[in-house]
Amino acid sequence: MNDENIHVGMLLKRFLRCWRYYVPIGIVCLIGAIVYLLVVSPKYEFIARMQLVARENGMMSQLSMLKASGIGALLGGGSSSGISTGDEVIVLRSRTNLAEAIRQTGYQLETREHRGLKRVLLYGPEEMPVTYLFPESFLDTISEKIKVKASLNGGKLTAKVSSDLFSTVTVENQSLPCQVQLPVGDIVIADNPSNANPGDMSFTTRISPLQSVFEDLHEGVYADTEETVSDIVLLSCEDESKKRGCALLNTMMSVYNQYSMKIKVYEAGQNARFVRGKLDTITRELAYLEHGIEAFQKSHKIPEPELYAEVTMRGYQDMETTILDTEAKLKMLEYVVEYMADPDNKFASIPAIEGVSTEAIAMYNKLVLERQRLLLTTEKGNPSLTLAEKQLEDQHKMLAESIDAARKSLRASLDEILNRNNTLMAQLNALPTQAREYIEMKRQQKLKEKVYLFLMQKLQESELANSPDEQSARVLDPAFVSAKPISPRKVVVLGIAFVVACVLSVIAVYVDKRRAFK
Repeated sequence: MNDENIHVGMLLKRFLRCWRYYVPIGIVCLIGAIVYLLVVSPKYEFIARMQLVARENGMMSQLSMLKASGIGALLGGGSSSGISTGDEVIVLRSRTNLAEAIRQTGYQLETREHRGLKRVLLYGPEEMPVTYLFPESFLDTISEKIKVKASLNGGKLTAKVSSDLFSTVTVENQSLPCQVQLPVGDIVIADNPSNANPGDMSFTTRISPLQSVFEDLHEGVYADTEETVSDIVLLSCEDESKKRGCALLNTMMSVYNQYSMKIKVYEAGQNARFVRGKLDTITRELAYLEHGIEAFQKSHKIPEPELYAEVTMRGYQDMETTILDTEAKLKMLEYVVEYMADPDNKFASIPAIEGVSTEAIAMYNKLVLERQRLLLTTEKGNPSLTLAEKQLEDQHKMLAESIDAARKSLRASLDEILNRNNTLMAQLNALPTQAREYIEMKRQQKLKEKVYLFLMQKLQESELANSPDEQSARVLDPAFVSAKPISPRKVVVLGIAFVVACVLSVIAVYVDKRRAFK
C-alpha cells in the first residue's frame, strides 16, 4: 500500500543533499547581480512644473477693455478666449520645439568615460574633455550614428571615427584643435576652455541623428496636466546625468515660451501691418480734406463757418452719429476686403470683423498658424502642407462670401438711414449753398478723424501685445532631480537573481534525477 503522506523532513534531507547544484548556481547569480549593479549607470527621475497663462491675464486684460470700445470692436474687438491645455501640451512636445531643445542642450552628443566598471556620461563644459564644432546643418542631416573613440595623451589627440555612413577615419597624435574630414562633413575637435585640467584620458563620443534623438525623447519625456481640469503642466523624464536631465526640462519650457512669443508677435505684426497701411491712407485723405476746408474758407470768405455747422448739427446729431458709425463700419469692411484680395495676404491672418462669424475667422486663423508650423517642420510639396493650403483656400472663399454679405447688409441699412435723413436734409435748403458744402466737408472730416483715431488705438494695442514680458507659461518648479536613483534598484536586481537561481537549481536537480533513473 502506497504512503500518500508528505514527509517534510525527508524532502529537506534530499534538498540538502543537492547542495552541489544550488550553491554554485546561487553564487553565480549573486555575482552576476553584483556585476550588473557595478556596471550599469544609475538613472534619476527629473520633474518640472509650469502654469499656462491665459491671454486674458495681465496686460491682455487691459487690451480686452480697449478692444471693447471703438467702432463695433472691429479688427479683434471681441473678448479674448482662453487656452486649450491639450493643444499647448502638443505644442510643447512638438518636433519644432523639442528639436530646438535638443540643439540647445547638446543632447545629440553623448561622451562617456570608463570609471571602474561603469561608463560614466559626461555632460556640461566642466566635464567635457574636448569641444566638438560642426557645420550649421551637420547634426540635422546625418542619418546614422557616428562614433568617435578618442584618447588624450600629453595634449595630443588620437581618435577613430566610425559609422555606417563611411569607412573608419583615424587620427594619430594630432594637436588640438584638430579637423577631422568626413564624407558627411568636417568635425573640429578643440580644447575645452572650461575644463582647465582634462589630463590624459580615454573617452567615447556618440553623435546621433536628430530624428533618432527626437523619437527617443518624444517617448521618454512625459508632459501632461497634473489633474483632469488644470492649467498646471507636469514634465518628467529619466536620465543618467543630473545636469543633462535638468537642462533638458528647463530648456523645453524656455523654448516653448520663445515659440509662443514668436507666434504672438507674428499675429500682432499681421494686424499692425494692415492697420499701418490703412492709417497712412486715412492720414493722407484727412490732410487733403483739411487743406480743402481751409481753401474753401479763404475763397468764399466765410467769417464764422462754425455757426452754420452748429445750426445744422444740433438738429441732426443723432442721425449723423448713426450715419457716421454705419459708414465707418462699411469702410472698415472694404479695407478688409482689399486686404484679403491682395495676393501677398493669401495665407495671412484675418482680424475679427463685426457681422462675420467669429468662429469662422478663428478657424481660418488657426489654419494659418497650422500652416506656419508645418512650414517650419516640413518641405514644400508635403501632403500635410498641401491639405492645409487647400483648407485655407476653401475657408478664405467662405469668409469672402460672409464679408460680402455683411457689406450688402450694411449698405442696405445705410440706404435706409440716408432715405430718412433726406427728409430732414430738406431743412438745409434754407441755408446758403456755401454753408451746405462746408457742412458736408466738415462731416467728411469728422468721419476721417473717427476712423483715424480708431486705427491709432488698434496700432497701440498691437504694440502692447508685442511686450516681452507677456509669456505663455509661468515656471512653477524648475527641473529638480530625485534624491535616489530609480534604476537599477538593488532589491529588484537581487530578487531577480534569487528567482533565477531557484529556477536553475530546480532544473539542474530535475535533470540529474532523470539521469539517475535512466
